[in-house]
Amino acid sequence: MKKQTLLLISLLSFLLAGSCFYAATRYIDALAVERLFAPVVKVAEGKQIDPFEPITQDDVVLVQEEVDEILPGSLQTLESVLGKRSSQTLYAGEQVLKHKLTDTQLLPEKGEARYEFPLTFIDPITELRKGDRVKLWVKYKPPAELEHLPEPTHFRKTNPTADLLFESRLATVKDSNGTEIYTLKPSMLPAPDHMDAVFNGSREKPLLNGEKRYRDYRAQPTALTAFIGFNLSDQQYVTLSEAMMYGTIQIGQISGAEERTP
Repeated sequence: MKKQTLLLISLLSFLLAGSCFYAATRYIDALAVERLFAPVVKVAEGKQIDPFEPITQDDVVLVQEEVDEILPGSLQTLESVLGKRSSQTLYAGEQVLKHKLTDTQLLPEKGEARYEFPLTFIDPITELRKGDRVKLWVKYKPPAELEHLPEPTHFRKTNPTADLLFESRLATVKDSNGTEIYTLKPSMLPAPDHMDAVFNGSREKPLLNGEKRYRDYRAQPTALTAFIGFNLSDQQYVTLSEAMMYGTIQIGQISGAEERTP
């Protein structure tokens, strides 16, 4: 009887010691993870976040990263990232840094106002995205069409072909139903069945609010691209309006190298 009691006590002691050892090991591991790792928001695998396009649930992931590898200013919750916009391209696996995000929604600065123009007056020469820095040029009409016009007042005509007017930022792109979109490609002649949409707007019923995928902050285009907008000073607006009398306004994206040039 005594042997059985001793054996039972020994077995219980062994199980208790094993449980304590297991719990202590788990605690030490959890403590090590807490001290050595921390959550950080990264761009999801296979994704790329373009400048000024709203960040969606599918664009980012929350991962545990070694503390020594976390960059200063890295964001640690998805809620602090979703719906915001990056001021530059973010690539897969890159940590999302606070100073790269913006909440400004491309609002006009002091002394500026938002002006929107139909694409019938403007010719994009590169693919553009909302938020891109752009150059605006006037490509002059043939000399025979200009000979009866006076010299421009608000800009100088220095080249018989085209002149640079100023630089700005593409603040808005809308389709012919007024829906906000984000990408503008160089203009091509639309297919014949799309010509009616260019001149009269789409005959399709615009999407309801619930159909615009507000879950990921993007709106679906409901027709062809029709309007673009800039935040301009009064002087820039007058210059652009006058230049439209002398030719076609061309816009092109400023390359990263040009933006870095002081």
